[in-house]
Amino acid sequence: MRTFLTLLLSAALTANSFAQWELVTPIKTCSEFDAVEMVSDVLGYAVDKPMGAILRTFDGGLRWERMANNLGNSPTAIFMWDADRGVVVGEGGAVYRTNDGFSTITGQANPTFGELRCVYFANDTLGWAGSVTGKIVRSTDGGATWTLMQSGQSTNNYFTAIQFLDTETGYASCAGGEMLKSVDGGLTWQGVGPFDQLVLMRDLHFYDTEVGVAVGSAGEVIRTTNGGITWDSIPSSTTYTMLDMDVQGDVIVACGAWGRTIRSEDAGLTWTEIQIGASEHQSVSLTPNGVGILGTNGRIQGTTDMGQTWTVRHEGAWHTKLNKLSFMDPDTGVAVGYQTTGGFEAGLMRTTDGGRNWSKAGGGGLGVHMNAAGDGCLGGGSGAFAKTNNGFFTRTGINGPNVAIRCTWTFDASTMIVAGGAVAGGIYRTTNGGSTWTRVLDVGNITISDLWFLDELQGYAVGEYGDNYRTADGGVTWQALPPTSGSHTVFFIDELRGWTKQHRTTDGGDTWTTMGGTPQTTMSIFFTDTDTGYAVASSGQVVKSEDGGITWENVLPEILNATVGDATYVDGWIILAANNGDIFRAQVGCSSVAETPEVSVDGQLLCTNFPGEAQWFRNGEAVDGATEGCFEAETGGLYSVIVVDAFGCTSAESVPVQVLITSAPDAFPNTSFRTFPNPARDAFRLERANAGPALITIMDAQGRSVLEQQVGGTSAMIDINTLDAGMYLIRVVGATDEGTLRVVKE
Repeated sequence: MRTFLTLLLSAALTANSFAQWELVTPIKTCSEFDAVEMVSDVLGYAVDKPMGAILRTFDGGLRWERMANNLGNSPTAIFMWDADRGVVVGEGGAVYRTNDGFSTITGQANPTFGELRCVYFANDTLGWAGSVTGKIVRSTDGGATWTLMQSGQSTNNYFTAIQFLDTETGYASCAGGEMLKSVDGGLTWQGVGPFDQLVLMRDLHFYDTEVGVAVGSAGEVIRTTNGGITWDSIPSSTTYTMLDMDVQGDVIVACGAWGRTIRSEDAGLTWTEIQIGASEHQSVSLTPNGVGILGTNGRIQGTTDMGQTWTVRHEGAWHTKLNKLSFMDPDTGVAVGYQTTGGFEAGLMRTTDGGRNWSKAGGGGLGVHMNAAGDGCLGGGSGAFAKTNNGFFTRTGINGPNVAIRCTWTFDASTMIVAGGAVAGGIYRTTNGGSTWTRVLDVGNITISDLWFLDELQGYAVGEYGDNYRTADGGVTWQALPPTSGSHTVFFIDELRGWTKQHRTTDGGDTWTTMGGTPQTTMSIFFTDTDTGYAVASSGQVVKSEDGGITWENVLPEILNATVGDATYVDGWIILAANNGDIFRAQVGCSSVAETPEVSVDGQLLCTNFPGEAQWFRNGEAVDGATEGCFEAETGGLYSVIVVDAFGCTSAESVPVQVLITSAPDAFPNTSFRTFPNPARDAFRLERANAGPALITIMDAQGRSVLEQQVGGTSAMIDINTLDAGMYLIRVVGATDEGTLRVVKE
């Protein structure tokens, strides 16, 4: 047994001051990424116009965090000077600036400019943006202020791209069939050509003052070698409109409608069409090492081979108004949402990892519940009903009672209860899996919003207009309880103690006492024991009680633009479901199963991704003083880490990683290459001492080849998302380097 340093345990801070929300469904089925930009192989940004959002990734597009949401003017284009400093432009002439990766944003609107569609900066201060109303504006102070230039374009001819080669010479393309050039820093513009005026150009790139390429409608590609005086039409192998392109050296990748991309390896002279799915690709970005992302309708795709192949990095969640949550165990849960106007969908989302990741699981509704065995049912408007016996991995749709089903409860595969309203409102029960239903509570047109059963007999029902009921026979009959102010939620910890939105009972619901500390808009209330409970407001605000609901204090803040439908407690975490398909999670305690930290190795530098107070071990023994997140190993050996977080929760021990130190330190101590992080979950970075082409082969424990990839350059991202967890050998064979290393896939 390991002995922890006293310092490690005493440094754990109070949980409440560190609780924060994490959005786990930042991308939606309705997302459209008008612009993406990779700053490095792992750090990138995207603008989602329909959601009015700016997103950021730290792992090459696998996971995203939403830096801004429901912006007053939706974003359309982005320019980043570096990892932290950037400018986003959008509708209403909006300009959003940041110096910290959009953690904070300075915004302004310039309505007279119209919707800005493209932006480019030649240096830290001098930049230009083009609008859909034929305007070009110029900034000399890093985007703080803008001045209208003389574009010479009509208001119905919009700009699609701008690029400057230096502070004086630049080009701009128009969807109206114009290509413009400026030689005075964008103060004035002249048409260059001629080329086919029916071609709607969508993006351009100039290598220098002579050679340029542009893509546009119907797969048209044009190319100039004399600075735009004349243009050649280049066969592109596609007839589909290209919307965006990115260039790295001689490699050009353009993307567009109906899943089409085209790719050139000779600076635009010849092209190959590559179809990636069937959805529209709005934007593309590549790094010098060949890592890239593709902004697609409802998803982000990624490449590690300069656009030759693509895989889905992040699939969008349903764009829906989430109404109810239910978990069958600490891992498997579902969230159900319904359809209204404004582009919302009726969708069910499912998680199998405690709410960290969610996938679409079919059509949705208003209410859902699963029991511990995986039996469950969901319901929606006009009696829409479906049931499952495997935690909604699959389901069967049948007819339910003709009522808007707002909540459900499942005892087993045969016995289920649904409730709702208001028309034909009340409670309905089936004992034959939904083939027939009995209306067990019929007191007129009422609305039942939530159900809670302590066991197979005792249960409760509440309505948002003050209707409260109790059953002692499994829902066969119901007794009216004293009315309260109305509630969307009810929870009982035992047969006596229970809570609704603003009331508590200690006698099973016969009498109720008003609680003064819960929010007026409480949507969900739940207790982990007789003393400790949480109430979640529609705004995302969470209050906590440690005395059975007598007093409450804030523990989690409101969420900007959130409208919460439901929330629940899952093994140390609060998970809430909100409008727009947003699902958030926040830690409020310790999980029953300790999480395992990841460790990345960079030479002798070891780092863990877990926040908190670390303790590093070498060959099983604690390293004195090694309590930071990153640690420099001075001697070789097997290193691991255990972390205590701000809640006092102790992690599992990480998988040991080997550090080899020779008498003459070398960036590549064992071979001519290295990988990190190791262990890796979804992808790892391969760094090589040589930049020439090489073949990467990943072999499993039986020596079978499970993945091969061509790489070039000194760094490449290797996607292992499809591999099973376990140990693998990485074999690199190049003209001047060859070797083998181990990597662990978690």
